[in-house]
Amino acid sequence: MFAVGDKVVHPGHGPGIIRGVERHQVVGEEKRYYIIDMLSGGTRLMTPVAQADKVGLRAAISDESMQQLLALLSNAPAALPDDFRERQSSIDERLKEGDVFAAARVARDMTWFGRLRGLTRRDTQLLQRAEELVAGELALVQGIEIKQAIDQMQAILASAMEEQPDR
Repeated sequence: MFAVGDKVVHPGHGPGIIRGVERHQVVGEEKRYYIIDMLSGGTRLMTPVAQADKVGLRAAISDESMQQLLALLSNAPAALPDDFRERQSSIDERLKEGDVFAAARVARDMTWFGRLRGLTRRDTQLLQRAEELVAGELALVQGIEIKQAIDQMQAILASAMEEQPDR
C-alpha cells in the first residue's frame, strides 16, 4: 500500500505523486482510490487502491537504481533486427512491460541504431516514447523537469557514442 507523498509509476500513464486517498461511491459500493498527480500533462489520476497491484502501479526507482539506469545508457547497445516490422514489434512489446530499465535499453539501442542505419518514422516515435518513460521517472526521482531529464539522457548517449564511434 502506498502513502500520501509516495512517488509512483503507473504503467499506462507514467510517473506521479500520490496526493491523497479518497472514498467514492461506484455502483452502490464505496471504494478507495489513490489520487495521483501525474508528472506530465498536469493531470490527476484516480486508481482504485484494491486494483493497484493488478494495474501495475509501482514505486519509483531508488536513487541507487537511478544511478544504475544512467550507467545502462552508456553500455554497449544490443543489436536490433534489420527488418522494421520485427524491430518495431519487439520494441513495442518491451515498452509495454512498464519496466524503466527495459525502456532505457530501448532508448539506448534505438539511438545507436538510428546513428548507424537511420530510423523510420515509427522507430522515431518508439524512441521518443522510450525517452519519455525513462525521463519521466528520472525527473520524478531527481525532482527536475522532464526536459532536463531528456537532455541528461541524450548527453549520456552522445558521450557514449563519441567514446565508441565504431559500434
